[in-house]
Amino acid sequence: MKVLVTGGNGLIGPYACAKLKLAGHEVITCGRSALHDTTASDHHISGDLLDGAFRKKLITSERPEGLLHLAWQTKHGHFWNAPDNPDWRDASIDLLARFHDQGGKRAVLAGSCAEYDWQGIAPGQKLAEDAACNPHTLYGQEKLKLAKHCLDLNTQGASIAWGRLFLLCGPKEAPARFVPAITRALLAGNTAKMSSGKQIRDFMHTADAGAAFVKLIDHTFTGIINIATGNGHSLLDVANTLRDLIGRGTIEPGSMPDRPDDPPYLVADTTRITQIVRFEQAYTLKTALEDCIAWWKNHTN
Repeated sequence: MKVLVTGGNGLIGPYACAKLKLAGHEVITCGRSALHDTTASDHHISGDLLDGAFRKKLITSERPEGLLHLAWQTKHGHFWNAPDNPDWRDASIDLLARFHDQGGKRAVLAGSCAEYDWQGIAPGQKLAEDAACNPHTLYGQEKLKLAKHCLDLNTQGASIAWGRLFLLCGPKEAPARFVPAITRALLAGNTAKMSSGKQIRDFMHTADAGAAFVKLIDHTFTGIINIATGNGHSLLDVANTLRDLIGRGTIEPGSMPDRPDDPPYLVADTTRITQIVRFEQAYTLKTALEDCIAWWKNHTN
């Protein structure tokens, strides 16, 4: 199958492209800049997905049978309420329409746990796909609108899976994200400042996330599905594991304030991805963090 992958240069895209090629698919990528790993794609087309003319040209010229749509506004510290979130929703709806008009058969899109209602989650309450959705950010709101549009298309005969990602960790993350921030401070032998660290989170390696999306491309599942490990770890435990693996530096929990809107517990119910799709992750939290450390050892100035 010829599969168009948007966001091929992102955190997940390179892993997904490599897995698609291993599975025997032809991979077409697109983006504003050249593909970093040219071996991950059979053909790359440069352009802006927010440009309607480019979307039209892309789909009519390539006529993909499969679509893995990962691209969106992702700039760290900006994307939550970035003004172009609605533009990405509109562009995604148009991309899907053109994809289906040209004979596209199977689409998988990246959603977010930010679509859920983060307020009032009880400790230990894993979020299933039918949990209440009440996003408190523009990013989550626009993702949810697109998710509902995909569900409507499925009722009309489309085959679309909407993968709700939880937290990620892996190479090439923005330095200010939690795992890189702690890792870089410890590698330098410094004190890693952080919040109380009591928050429980579900971290998945970006390679596993990419593999999960590829598993969905080749599956018949339609609807909403969580992409996560289903395992919760406190941020303090994650930080302490990084310190133990690195062997230097110190952790200073409570040196930064907890955000008042930060949910204390954010962990996925992964029944659908494990029991229906039969996806198995390759990384544990420890091996995922080891991979992050190895990457930052070679990419810290």
